[in-house]
Amino acid sequence: MVRVTGLRNPCVQIDRFQKGVLPAVLGRDSNGDLVRKAGIMGVVVTGGEVRPGDEIRVELPAPPHTRLEPV
Repeated sequence: MVRVTGLRNPCVQIDRFQKGVLPAVLGRDSNGDLVRKAGIMGVVVTGGEVRPGDEIRVELPAPPHTRLEPV
């Protein structure tokens, strides 16, 4: 299980997957403020092997829900 804890700016390591990904996942709005199109921080709560075809389940915390903040 992975617990999502906040938003992150994707770092330069993302370009190791494919060149040009970093500029594609960061942008600016009309005010010049950063818009994150990808990037989260998570903490592994329960480890284990993940294989193609494994189920992914999203469990929201109990309300009230709050926005994730940059970490």
